[in-house]
Amino acid sequence: MNSTEIKPNKLKPRWNKVIADLWDNKMRTLLVVASIAVGVFSIGMIVSAYAIIAEDIDHSYALASPVNIEIWTDPFYEDFVNVIEHIPGVAAVEGRQITGIRASNDGKEWQDLGLIAITDFRNMQVNQLSTISGTQYPGRRELLVSTDFMADAGFQVGDHIQVELANGDIHTLPLVGVVGDQVTDAGDFTADPKLYITMDTLESLGIAKYYNRLFVRISGDGSDEAVIETLAADVEYKIERSHREIYRCEIKVTDEHPMGSLILAVLGVLGALGGLITFLSGSLIINTLNALLAQHLRQIGIMKLVGGRSFQILGMYMALIFTYGLISLIIAVPTGAIAGYAQARYIAYTMNATLQEFRVVPIAIIIQVLIAFLLPLGAGFFPVNKGSKTNVRRAITNDNARNQSSGLGWINRITMRIRFIARPIMLSIRNTFRQTARLLLTIFTLTVAGAIFIAVFNVRISMTAFMDQLSMYFMGDVTLSFSQPYPITRIEKAAMSIPGVASLEGWGGVGAEIWDEDDNVVDNMFVIAPPYDTALVDPDIIAGRWLNPGEEKAVVPADTIYSYYPDIQPGDKIIVKVPGQREEEWTVVGIFRFVSMVGDTLAYADYDYVADMLDLSNQAFSYRVMTEEHSLEKQKEVAQKLDKYFVDHGFEVNSINPGLLIQEENGRSIDVLVVFLLIMALLTAFVGSIGLTGTMGMNVLERTREIGVMRAIGAVDLEITKSVVIEGVMIGLITWFLAIGVSFPISEALLNIISESMMGSSMDLTFAPEGVGIWLVVVILLSIAASILPARNAARLTINEVLAYE
Repeated sequence: MNSTEIKPNKLKPRWNKVIADLWDNKMRTLLVVASIAVGVFSIGMIVSAYAIIAEDIDHSYALASPVNIEIWTDPFYEDFVNVIEHIPGVAAVEGRQITGIRASNDGKEWQDLGLIAITDFRNMQVNQLSTISGTQYPGRRELLVSTDFMADAGFQVGDHIQVELANGDIHTLPLVGVVGDQVTDAGDFTADPKLYITMDTLESLGIAKYYNRLFVRISGDGSDEAVIETLAADVEYKIERSHREIYRCEIKVTDEHPMGSLILAVLGVLGALGGLITFLSGSLIINTLNALLAQHLRQIGIMKLVGGRSFQILGMYMALIFTYGLISLIIAVPTGAIAGYAQARYIAYTMNATLQEFRVVPIAIIIQVLIAFLLPLGAGFFPVNKGSKTNVRRAITNDNARNQSSGLGWINRITMRIRFIARPIMLSIRNTFRQTARLLLTIFTLTVAGAIFIAVFNVRISMTAFMDQLSMYFMGDVTLSFSQPYPITRIEKAAMSIPGVASLEGWGGVGAEIWDEDDNVVDNMFVIAPPYDTALVDPDIIAGRWLNPGEEKAVVPADTIYSYYPDIQPGDKIIVKVPGQREEEWTVVGIFRFVSMVGDTLAYADYDYVADMLDLSNQAFSYRVMTEEHSLEKQKEVAQKLDKYFVDHGFEVNSINPGLLIQEENGRSIDVLVVFLLIMALLTAFVGSIGLTGTMGMNVLERTREIGVMRAIGAVDLEITKSVVIEGVMIGLITWFLAIGVSFPISEALLNIISESMMGSSMDLTFAPEGVGIWLVVVILLSIAASILPARNAARLTINEVLAYE
């Protein structure tokens, strides 16, 4: 006699139920896992990127042997380099000639570049270059060009570049390499791209072979700024003893990238948004688990009826939540690590830095583990604990299901009075408000997602408006500069003969230093001296007043001066040292709003005073041209005409740039941040869509009998699908309307964080209507997408399935 042996199931029944709940309802499992994983992923991505950038960017910078002391001075030669090399504490010293030129690859569109002449490219000991394409060792009459995201010249290896010198001579040279330069002008977003040549090439261009920039690297690790300052004083003493003027001196530490703090501030802003995404995913978990417990109420009653204890039921559902977190963690850890490294690599690319090999950041994993388990377990404990303590009678009779439409009398009364809307649509409106608690959590999640999305556009347009306003502090429709000063009346007469020119102003300017009482340099300051009646400057004065005509030794610095003098007030004095002049006390008469990410502290002084001090009365190097029409096309057209006229008439044109083109190039730094903010906004939108999908699926599940009745009275698939989709779109539209209002405080908060951590100045909020319009389209598409699958499931229900549903 044969008998079939039945193998015992070693798992206890409640653990079988946990597995069944995970596997049988795959859509619910997917939604819960996704809602947890997106928060864990975003935090892992940001923490990984932050840790990698914090370590690698400084490491990459140090590998380039960055200069510790950089000095602008009068021409010098190799013999003086040897003198500096023998100063105790100097590890390496090089001289280079750096000058401004213009370049073009077609002879029509010209752009400003810095030309750097180096003696020996193969034995560079300071500010080393990295090869991107071609070679980094140019021969005689060959060029290299630097490239980065912020200041890309647009040239490629193999191009023949026309180089225009200050005297108007044009030379055509082949481009043999594109290189990365991490050090030169690092941290200055307004710096031009660089061309690199040998000193022999410089001589072949008709330029004398001399150095005007001294680069010194100290012995040791170069991390002690006090040591560097002491050595800088010794170097400056040698220069002054050689009867050369020092125009500028910069101190830099070896192991600290000048842009490092700014980039980490950007990632800090993204980290705040990542925390918000995690918080939103927690609200989704609460929503889903509340619905799950409501659906399982009868099952809980039966388990209690056959002897199940509350703590056993609690443990069973907490194990289910733990499993959700474990699955989410398995997905989020590798994807977060990959995305974090990719984000760090993109940031490094914008800075010409090189990352070390791919790696997983341990602290990121620890944080992800804590979030993946503590967040869902914490969010789920209270609804699960409440559900596990439900008594048998209430669970079996399911009073909650019986009363789920309670409190909807107001919506029923309203919908009954509306006669012109079709009944299926009216039913969708009523069903939208069926589960108020669930609806509110869904609306909250999607509203915050929409508010962040709209806020990103508000922040972008606010930052753009702020940068545009700042650019008007120092440029016109066309900014024209010469290599030598010319009489203002002469330039004005010539420029006004050009069609399209409306007016012209000659501006003065000088680089200076702010000293303390011990004759130490506090900061470099660039003094701009527009005419007193300028029509171009409308400063945002935050303290004190603007300059009076003819006011001497008076200055209006930018608010970035607070970094060095936090308590400075109008009427206070600062010690200013202008090259070739004695240090003197200048009175701060006012302070204007500006930004700290464009290099030196900017300040204004009276034109007549600065011109007399420099012996340049009624002369100027720089001019601001206002055009009759202010479009970019007209600015370019006028710039080309001015360029041709002055070059043809023997003027030494240094640069000529349309204002809108400069604004567009400066906007690249903003776009980097906006891209990252938009990524986080899309992640929040994804969280919101998960919440809406889960809500619609739960709503359809709870309306199973209702859908069966609709089928029984003749409702076709299209009507049922339309009913569900309309409900989802209604929820989406409600959140869109609410998101507009919520976006204002979020925009203000983001703008304040960015202002304090990156700009060093406050910005006014500007509302971007396009953000509202784009989010309207996005939320409708998300609502439809989130409703399609539940709608299809609803349309497929047969009458037999409905009658069998419990």
